[in-house]
Amino acid sequence: MAFANMAFQLVGEIPGLPMPLSKTQINEALGYIYDEQLWSFQFVESGWLTPGLQFRTGNQSSGTITVTAGSTSVIGDATASAAWAAYVLAGTSPPLTSYQIRVPYYSLYNIVGYSAVTNAPFGTFTLDRPWMEPSGSAQSYMVYQAYFPVPVSDFKRFLALRDTTNAAPIDYWTYGQRDLMMIDPQRTNFDLPAYAVPYEVDQRTGSSTLGYMLYELWPHPLRQLPYTIAYLRRGTLLSAPTDTVPYPLTEELVKWRSKEVACLWKEGQKGDGLKRGQGADWQFLAQAAAREYARCKKIIADRDRDMVDKYFTRFTRYAAIGANGEPFASIGSLLNVGRF
Repeated sequence: MAFANMAFQLVGEIPGLPMPLSKTQINEALGYIYDEQLWSFQFVESGWLTPGLQFRTGNQSSGTITVTAGSTSVIGDATASAAWAAYVLAGTSPPLTSYQIRVPYYSLYNIVGYSAVTNAPFGTFTLDRPWMEPSGSAQSYMVYQAYFPVPVSDFKRFLALRDTTNAAPIDYWTYGQRDLMMIDPQRTNFDLPAYAVPYEVDQRTGSSTLGYMLYELWPHPLRQLPYTIAYLRRGTLLSAPTDTVPYPLTEELVKWRSKEVACLWKEGQKGDGLKRGQGADWQFLAQAAAREYARCKKIIADRDRDMVDKYFTRFTRYAAIGANGEPFASIGSLLNVGRF
């Protein structure tokens, strides 16, 4: 049953329930079901691809930049501007606004905008905050991606994060930003990343992942490598009229939960002047709906658990295994891309 049909049915069963409120209550019920336990559809795989160091000519940056303390603009010279324009023209992924920029040994800044006309004929990057390093022209620069967004907006937590090229798990549980400030304050460790460290919620203007959590890969990656992610997500709510609930959930399950919510809302609408015994007993109907919900949920939860056991009694993170038994490497035909 589609979202629109569920809403019409709920309105038909609860007199006086507004259609917009019925849609809200259905999504509230669905969100409650998502959060009440783990479901098989919440287990998802995705990945990151580190794009590596960009705009290099040999061991030098392609051209140079001019920076001014207190300004959010970084202006390239003719060579740098041509390289940036070629990147945009080629439609290369990721977009420039996914990258960070720095003058070597100074702080990283998020690139939140690019313009070829603001300071034409020179290209200009817009930063997420004012430049707080010394001003200068003809500066060499580094452009690479250090911060990576989680795959979805309803991300809950990692289950596994691994470098499948080099048979290495990525540690996402040990370090925070305060640890990195002590270990590598200048962020001058460049190597195969061994840690994913929470950075901040993406607040970059115009970002396609606005509101997503960002993680810093450390040591910073200057090469292109893929990383595989197994994670838990909450689940998407219903929006379009044709949207349906994810399997193995059923419309009946969501209906009983949303009906309980709607009946309690209806009970709350009773006025003080309503005579005793007049009208339906909405509290009783809410309790009946809750019992039907519990009955349906048990059947569906048992069916879901038959597909995958989602409750870990122990989750052990093993150290990297030697060359003769790589658990995740694709080197030497030893390919295993199982989830955990």
